[in-house]
Parts: sequence; C-alpha cells; structure tokens
Amino acid sequence: MKYTILIKMRYYIFTFIFLNFCITTNLYSQVQRNDNLSEINNEDLKLLEINNDNSNEDEVCELSDDKKLLELLDFKLKKYDPNPKEKSDIESAGQMTPQEVKQNSIRFYNEQLLEVDPVKLAIETFTTLGGDTLASLIDRSSKILLKHPNRCEFFRMYGNQVIGSFEFPFTKILQLYATAINKNNEIAQDFIKTQLSPASMTVDDAIMALYDDYGYQQNVIESLLPEDVRVLFFGENQLLNIADVAESKLLAFSLLGGKISGEKEEIFVFAPDSKKGLLGSNETIVFTSTGKIYEVPLLNIPLALNVMRSLGFSAKIIILNHVYIDSDTYCKVGDAGIWYHFTRDQKHMGCDFLSNTVNSIKNKTLTLSESYILFKESIDRVTAVIK
Repeated sequence: MKYTILIKMRYYIFTFIFLNFCITTNLYSQVQRNDNLSEINNEDLKLLEINNDNSNEDEVCELSDDKKLLELLDFKLKKYDPNPKEKSDIESAGQMTPQEVKQNSIRFYNEQLLEVDPVKLAIETFTTLGGDTLASLIDRSSKILLKHPNRCEFFRMYGNQVIGSFEFPFTKILQLYATAINKNNEIAQDFIKTQLSPASMTVDDAIMALYDDYGYQQNVIESLLPEDVRVLFFGENQLLNIADVAESKLLAFSLLGGKISGEKEEIFVFAPDSKKGLLGSNETIVFTSTGKIYEVPLLNIPLALNVMRSLGFSAKIIILNHVYIDSDTYCKVGDAGIWYHFTRDQKHMGCDFLSNTVNSIKNKTLTLSESYILFKESIDRVTAVIK
C-alpha cells in the first residue's frame, strides 16, 4: 500500500511539473523559430531571389553530383574585411554591430556568386559536413539548395542559416540530428532543433517507439532535450539511462511539437505493486482503449505516462497486488512485499506477473482482483473494451 501511494504521488507531481514545462517550452520554441527569420532584411531577401532565380530550380528534383559541389567550394572568393583601410559608406556610419558585420559579409560573398549555378544537396549530405568544408560552404551559401528528404522541395540558405520551418518524419529528424552531432555540425543541429517539426505519429507508432532503447546513442537524445528537461527527469548530472532512451525519444517528439494523428486513445499501464519475486521477463503491460495489448520492455512508467499525457492521451496506471488466475489459483504480494503463487493450499515464492495479468485482461477477470476496489473505474473501462 505504501508503494502504491508513493508511486501515485510521484505521478501527480511529475504530471503537474511536466505539463507546465511543455507549455513554456513550446511557446519558447515557436518564438525562437520566428526570430530566425527576423534577422534577414528585405534587401537581403531580394538578393537571395536574384541568386536563386534560375529557370524554376525547385521543379527539378535531381541533385547535383559531387563534382559540382567541389567546383563551388573551389570557387575563389575575395575575403571580407569588416575594417577596410579605404573609407566607405559603411565605415562612415560608425562602428558596425556584430549582426551588421554578419549581414554585410553575407552580402559581400553573395554578390561575387551572381553568375554561379546553384548546387543542389540532399539535406543528409549537408549534415555530414563539418570543419573547413562547412565554413567554405557557408561563405557560398547563396548557391546552396537543400532538398527535402521526402518531397520535391528545396530549402535556401542565408549565411549559416536555413530559411524557413519544415515538417519531417520524426525518424528522419533523429537520423539527421545523430549525424550532425557526430560530425559536430552545429548549424545543422540548430536547424533541426529550432526549424523542424516532426510529422504526426499514429498511436501505434507512439507506443512502438517505447520499445527501442538501443536505436540511438544516449548523447544524441540527451543533446536534443533542453537542459532544464534533463535536470527535471534525470537529475543534476543530466545523465540519461540507456533504459530510458525510448521514453526520452518520445519526449523529444513532444517537445519539438509532435502530434498524434486520429482520436486520442486511453492508455492503461499495468504495474506490479512490488517487484520482489517476479518471474520471467521485465516487460510492462500497456493496454489501449482499442483493445490492443503491448508488452513494453524496461518501461520507465512515470516518464512514459507523462509523455503520453503531454501528447493528449488519457494515461492511467493500474497497480496490482493480486492477480486472479482461476478459481483455485492466484498470485499475491505477501510478507516483505514478495510475490507468491497460490494453488489451493500450496504456496510457492514467485509469480509470472506478465503472462498472468495479460490472461486476466483477456479473460475479463480483473474485477476479481483485490486491487479492483482501488482502480475500479480504470479496470471497468478496460473490461468494457475487451470483446
């Protein structure tokens, strides 16, 4: 009973803090995305239009070959000097701000490339660039077009910034971000975190995402989450447990503005009142209001429930200390919080909680559990769905 009360209190606290955080983070992300474009003035936008006005480039989806990219990178540019010896209109206006230096340098390089043909790169190629190669490409950014991974659509660049906000499949966002992290491409990282939104997921996609703890490196997911989120969920050291990668991946989906398509289903998570004496595997049972049963391995229940709730699900937990098997057999938490298996008058230490609970769900015998009184509303809802 103490375990039940404690875990319920943790869920309530987590939910309150997490939902407030999500609202603030989503608002902040939206402002950040809008601010990216505010740095570009009208004169620079006109220059971009001139540089990229090359016979309906966006209607042709073929990518440039590597030779074209190398030729562009080898194109000689005069270096921009923010403090030229000769007097100029820029100097006469007084000391330039860092932003003015940046914009003037972009304009200076753009004007040298007016007669150069654009180079079309896959966005995947762009994320692999780093070091001097990336710096050279940024100076020539007015001639770079980045292709959308799934559509005949190209993105334009302005210095070290990609113009616009876009929607990508979440798996593609993770792939691109993992590459950008491993290549130390900070420009691509910022673009992914502030200008990409994940395409909507189905309910099945969201739950299946909880299965994959080993699909991505821990440092990739850690970096994708804001620092205050890492502190909230993983403590002051902000270290992500490998067993929590899947839940954290879904958390990142939510914080990036991801949505669940279709109606929001009810989610019920079945957890044992104690973990002492459990037999078999360590999966957690997740049941949906459409009648589907998932056995999710190594689930961080508080984190998973709060992520699901942030995505619009009605997510509830059902904690069992007694599992009815048949008229002569049951599992129950006994002395010292240890699970025992009872068959008539015989008592054996240990219980296969997973399979017995799944069978109890399918056979509609959850109402015969001693835990039914505490979780009556949720158990009645589960029982009503089972056909």
